[in-house]
Amino acid sequence: MRRPVITIIILFSVALGNADAQARLFSTGKPYGHVTTDIQGVVYLTDGHSVDSYTAEGLFLRNYSRPALGDIGNVDAGIASKILVFHRESGAIVLLNSELSPIGPPLNLFDKSLMTVTMAAMGNSNSIVLYDEANQELILSDLGLNSLKHIHIDFPGEFHPTDLQVVPEHRIALLDTVRGICLFDFFGTFERSIPIPGIRRMQLMKDCVAYLRDGRLWLY
Repeated sequence: MRRPVITIIILFSVALGNADAQARLFSTGKPYGHVTTDIQGVVYLTDGHSVDSYTAEGLFLRNYSRPALGDIGNVDAGIASKILVFHRESGAIVLLNSELSPIGPPLNLFDKSLMTVTMAAMGNSNSIVLYDEANQELILSDLGLNSLKHIHIDFPGEFHPTDLQVVPEHRIALLDTVRGICLFDFFGTFERSIPIPGIRRMQLMKDCVAYLRDGRLWLY
């Protein structure tokens, strides 16, 4: 069941600033499945195969929609000029500019025999990070999916990440509902974990982690 958007916005509004920043609250009148923000404070909300952008005050800005590519698995707006949209059903990655207009044609993971990728994120302005759950590996790629580097994650026990984020300290964060947030370097070496089990989405900031649990905002 999707959470009401009015609840999710509290999390990501606080994530825009310091831990003691005052959260803004607005309602769009419909639920969304995934929420993220960019460094400029623009809020991106996904609903099925579309993305809507809003100002931090709740003013609607733009819409992106590609029904033919299927539902959206995740959106990464860490780089505002290259917003990554991952259509998991069709294995397509679309890069958008700040106007939510496509930058070139969709990138097709299936054409590269990447059939079991579950999440995607921007590594930097010229690279993409993928997570292949079936093979438990990270895949580093250029923006054309022409140069692929497979990095196996040697992690003991079951590991089923639900969220992926590349953090400024050149680390890759994978969120597991049982183990919490697990940090890896770009060689796939596990470094440490942040024990916050039972959550499915995260927003890592410089000094803390923001997440929702039981309808309440928590900062760790």
